[in-house]
Amino acid sequence: MNLKIVRAFLVVGLTGCGASELPMDVPDAELGSNESNVIVGSVNWTAATSLSSTSTERARSKAVGYLSIPAVGSRCTAWLVADDKVITNNHCIGSSADAVGAKVSFNYEDGVASTSRIWYDCSTFVRTWTAEDMTVIQCKALNGYLPGQVYGKLTVASGNATNNSAMYIVHQNCDYNATPSCVPTKKYSPGTVLNTNVTSNELSYNADTLGGSSGSPVLGGAGTTYAHQVIGLHHVGVGSNYSTSASNRGVEASAIKARLSSIGL
Repeated sequence: MNLKIVRAFLVVGLTGCGASELPMDVPDAELGSNESNVIVGSVNWTAATSLSSTSTERARSKAVGYLSIPAVGSRCTAWLVADDKVITNNHCIGSSADAVGAKVSFNYEDGVASTSRIWYDCSTFVRTWTAEDMTVIQCKALNGYLPGQVYGKLTVASGNATNNSAMYIVHQNCDYNATPSCVPTKKYSPGTVLNTNVTSNELSYNADTLGGSSGSPVLGGAGTTYAHQVIGLHHVGVGSNYSTSASNRGVEASAIKARLSSIGL
């Protein structure tokens, strides 16, 4: 199999703030783009709502949300790093123009009706870094509360993960390859760190993702050195869907932490 590096970006329909939603656009892979990322082997993600309500994984999942990007007609995943700031990928939002109208829903989950989804205005562009494929945007308060005060926030690990350690990803997606009309609700993808030195600032892992998972947090699994802390920023896949030789990649914690430090986070 010829491997290729492909970005984890999906062009889908925008989600409205009211009672109705626009139809989903076709995935970018169907539009002839080479951009996507991969299911490793068979799909083994589960709905975040299926996690035990008392588990740390479920608690951390609440800080992850569906990022709607109307300026470029797309969606990605984002996560809270401060009460009013979320992180996503540079290839999702790469400029202040891309951030116009951006909004995030942290309860875009199974069992939540479209009319009950809560949307935060996260259209204030803070900073982007091309080399780390990372962008920070700022969210406004809703009903007097910032999103991090409601859903919590994630902590970036002080060091990088180790090979063969457990990890998981929380992201907004569904298997649209099998069911094109599926709804990209919040998912939990477990896996293992494969290589912490796949490039100078990337780690690889076998947790499942697809286009639309871009910008999601990679977290250390229970019992690891950095359990339930962010060890990576997911952004890219290598290989073809449903292949056991495929993998996904994220920017390592050390690179994320250095960039956040430069803006006082």
